[in-house]
Amino acid sequence: MLKTSRLYKILNKNVSLTFSRLQNTAAEVGQSSRQKAWLQARERYKDHEHVHYSSVLETKIKSHFSIPEAPQPFPEDWMEDYEFYKGAQKGADKKGTPDASISPSTVPCNGCGANLHCSSESLPGYIPSEIFKGRSHQELQTITCKRCHFLNHYNIALDVEVAPSTYVETISRIQDKFALAIVLVDLLDFPSSIWPGMQHVLGTKRPVFLVGNKVDLLPRDSNIYMQHIKDSLTREFVKHGGGDGLNIKNVSLISAKTGYGIEELITQLHKTWAYKGDVYLLGCTNVGKSSLFNILLNSDYCRPEASDLVRKATTCPWPGTTLKLLRFPILRPSNDRIYLRFKRLVSERNDKALMEKERRAVARETGAAAAAQPVATVGRTFDRRDDVNDAFAMAGGTKPITTLNDRQKDYKEARWVYDTPGVMQPDQLTPLLTAEELVKLQPTTMIRPRAFRLRPQMSILLGGLARLDLLEITSSKKQFDWLKVFVFASENLPVMIADTQAAENVYKRYLGTPFLGVPMAGEDLQTRLQRWPGLQCKDSDIVLTSEGRNEGRLNCDITLSSAGWMGFLLPGHSECRLRAWTPHAAGIYTREPALIPLADRLVGKHIRYSLAYNTTKPFVFKK
Repeated sequence: MLKTSRLYKILNKNVSLTFSRLQNTAAEVGQSSRQKAWLQARERYKDHEHVHYSSVLETKIKSHFSIPEAPQPFPEDWMEDYEFYKGAQKGADKKGTPDASISPSTVPCNGCGANLHCSSESLPGYIPSEIFKGRSHQELQTITCKRCHFLNHYNIALDVEVAPSTYVETISRIQDKFALAIVLVDLLDFPSSIWPGMQHVLGTKRPVFLVGNKVDLLPRDSNIYMQHIKDSLTREFVKHGGGDGLNIKNVSLISAKTGYGIEELITQLHKTWAYKGDVYLLGCTNVGKSSLFNILLNSDYCRPEASDLVRKATTCPWPGTTLKLLRFPILRPSNDRIYLRFKRLVSERNDKALMEKERRAVARETGAAAAAQPVATVGRTFDRRDDVNDAFAMAGGTKPITTLNDRQKDYKEARWVYDTPGVMQPDQLTPLLTAEELVKLQPTTMIRPRAFRLRPQMSILLGGLARLDLLEITSSKKQFDWLKVFVFASENLPVMIADTQAAENVYKRYLGTPFLGVPMAGEDLQTRLQRWPGLQCKDSDIVLTSEGRNEGRLNCDITLSSAGWMGFLLPGHSECRLRAWTPHAAGIYTREPALIPLADRLVGKHIRYSLAYNTTKPFVFKK
């Protein structure tokens, strides 16, 4: 018995020791795993003093800005694209030569509206004398200027000399016209894309259609998010130059890219304005006026025979593409036509509902942001090409009509839609950027907000275009010593968080590198950085206050010009002081309430050992 009991004691002791060792080993493994994760997080920043977070380092992939796109070489044989070019003579310049002795024409370029000429290469509407000389009025109507040709075929923006006052003088003609103004605003850049002098041009009694473009790029945070965006747009428009708002006859949200909201806009135009007078598309540069002009040109709002005769306006990310007025004739909305159009829209309703259902299902299953974007087709009810006497037919040796003759009797009493030049708003940063940078700056799919925890004396940099400092935060809840910040900007624009005290040195160190992205690296980087204005702050700090429970709603936005904006979620009964920076301190505004107030629904969990939160699938509500 003694041997047996001693054996049991020895076995129990060994089992206890083994179990204890296993417990200690498991604890050590768990601790080392967490420690390892923390060390890996710190390892990424060991060579980046005063930097707490960098989206470039966290993604562990090459940034979109690390290898800049090489500019396309200047094509020497570009004039071969024109049918009227007969080839260069021996010893002649293949790039074309100007000839100031030849008088300019009265024919506008089909792309930008500037009158064609061959006088000077630096003036809008220029075309080399080798193509311009000897052309008839009808032949010139089929020609686009050199600048539009390079934008369309080579994505190269040529510099032309246009004074900013010229844009204002061109659109000021609406002052003496009985006409409707469709004012376009970029929903990703307002109020910076609202021209402060708009009220002076429009007058107090001018009927206005307020249209917010690029709604397809805004995330959906609730079932009524569209109405909230409309209310925010109207409020900011009235606040920043739109008068008292009494002359606003309609507010629409559209996407000139996906076609969303266009059919509804046309219906409101027929209902409210009908055929009373001309219609002018007004707004700042890069808000989408030319894109809307092109989509209306191929819709029920344009006379069918004119759709193939009027050239589309030139569109590109470069600001100020349209230099003078472009136009197309409006189709008179008679009772019969409105009824036929209504029948077409009703017949398409089921197909559109099915497409919308499939789109949302894909967005939920795959998380593809493109599938979550609102999309719609823009159809045609009337088509002149179905007629027997078709002006485009070649029967009987008749020469086909290729240009619109607005002097014809049919157009004597016509009403027109005019695409006007964009006004350069001082709050926009687009004049500082190259065409390649503008492409990177514009989101291509729905924006997914990026969320961060910002502590006092930390600064968040949005590329090289903006910076926001959290100077201090006071809260009745001691556990909240940080502020939740939501960044709404293109995913191609890097985010960096650094110590406020060293933020200026960090900015100078990483400017021109992939860590800030804009301005992009290139062969003339040093020259570019010498001309770069840097960042300047507003004269006064921004103070935000949270009263009571906010129930997960963002308190407000701070817009940072064309770079984007940041939303803030303060803990209850707290106050914070911020300082915002942009080039020339342009486009810094406080927007209340926030444009996407329930953005906290659109982000994932906090990432351990990081200031960032995970991004999630596009938020799509079930009805």
